[in-house]
Amino acid sequence: MRQRMLWYSQHMSDPLVTIFGGKTKARILGVLLSHPGESYHLRGLAQVAGTDSGNTSKLLKLLVESGLVLAAPDRRSTRYSINSRSPLVAPLRQLVACAGLLMVDLRAVASGIDAAYVGVYGSVAAGTDDVSSDIDVLVVGDLSGVAAQAAFKAAGRKHRKTVNVVAVTASELVQKLRDGGAFWTSIAVGKKIDLKGTWTDVAHSEATAG
Repeated sequence: MRQRMLWYSQHMSDPLVTIFGGKTKARILGVLLSHPGESYHLRGLAQVAGTDSGNTSKLLKLLVESGLVLAAPDRRSTRYSINSRSPLVAPLRQLVACAGLLMVDLRAVASGIDAAYVGVYGSVAAGTDDVSSDIDVLVVGDLSGVAAQAAFKAAGRKHRKTVNVVAVTASELVQKLRDGGAFWTSIAVGKKIDLKGTWTDVAHSEATAG
């Protein structure tokens, strides 16, 4: 499992680099959009993002001018943060949540799991998460809860996130959806980020199961 995840991560390009048209832009926006409640000095942001300070400075100037990023004076320096009031932030946060490196690594794990469906639900999928939010993952397949949790442990440690895994078999999912409990209803109707398979397919197959 670990070797498969490593291969996948090394051979899978960062989708955000392609989407945003450059590594610096993808990494800076990735950090700021993933931590909407935090502000950074230039060097600190560049260090967290793994980018060059000079290029980061040029990019931040453009992002501030566009209104996407806020610049607040801080003694002899400036602190930068995402502008949560910008109408672009919500869709961009959803994009980062779906296509960022965290999801690349989670999909690498999901690809090696014996499951019909693996997906992220909860605050991360809804785009309402903050820096302290956990990652909630649903696994539908013949895998124990302990094994499913262990499979995602390395990815969570790498991104300094707690990954909470709920694992059910296909038949258990059928029963839980039919029972209509609050937890499973919230999963069924809430937003999800598909990591393996699609919720539409699995929900349809379970709904039509005997």
